[in-house]
Amino acid sequence: MRFFTADLHLGDKAIARWRGFGDDVSAHDEAILAGLVGRLSADDELWLLGDICKARVEDVQGLREAIPCERVYVVVGNHDARSKFVTCGGFQKVDYYDQIGRVRTDGYKFVMSHYPMLDWDRSYHGAYMLHGHIHSLPEQAPEPGTLPAPAASREGGMGLRGYNARNAQLGIRRYDVGVDANGYVPVSDREIIAALPNDEEWSALHGLPVD
Repeated sequence: MRFFTADLHLGDKAIARWRGFGDDVSAHDEAILAGLVGRLSADDELWLLGDICKARVEDVQGLREAIPCERVYVVVGNHDARSKFVTCGGFQKVDYYDQIGRVRTDGYKFVMSHYPMLDWDRSYHGAYMLHGHIHSLPEQAPEPGTLPAPAASREGGMGLRGYNARNAQLGIRRYDVGVDANGYVPVSDREIIAALPNDEEWSALHGLPVD
């Protein structure tokens, strides 16, 4: 299965605090890594869409060794240095933008960047835009007693709640795959497609004829 995630921010003290871990960066990193590896197996494919870690090449190597997938791809974020991942090795590809799938033959296409896009290749022909960066939150707040999580923001920027659900309601096939929006775990291609409008729903939401 193919999985996506973003905005791990391993080793980032400011993000650890924002996520409710206080100054315990180790607990933050352990929670993020546990959610990451807990869903994955060797046969899976993982796409990391940026802001992965503030670390040395040795730490990137340790992260790569912790991920059980044989195939791991990196789309570089604003807090990443591409050279760290290239030097580390072990990644199928390291780039700033990528695309996979074909609408006609595969039934979908994913356009991937660390940053959300207003428009993207074949956006009106079945393609989905996957990104991170904005640190949106799930529509529902977590249950008490679960892992720490940021408080929702009313001021824009990080912490906007329900971004993915709102995109679905508006007929925008764009999805934040970041850990904050997905309970600290990677999200699969099937889950993304199921969460966003299918072709018939998309056409209806945009006032277009339904085939």
